[in-house]
Amino acid sequence: MSKFAKVIQTVKGEEGQAKVRGKSRREDYVGLKVYIPKELHRRLKLKALEMGKEVFELVEEALKALLDKTHG
Repeated sequence: MSKFAKVIQTVKGEEGQAKVRGKSRREDYVGLKVYIPKELHRRLKLKALEMGKEVFELVEEALKALLDKTHG
């Protein structure tokens, strides 16, 4: 969890709620490094926080939706 998310959780009084991080320990997942504009990254982090999700979850959902729409 990012420092920003921890600060927000503290402010909201949710310090005790642990969240599973990433999927790096799953054999059916691979790492993917991409470069995106800083402003887009900031907006993505804020949206993930709003939705109570991790950034990777939003990215995975967006990629699936794109691929389903264009190839499905």
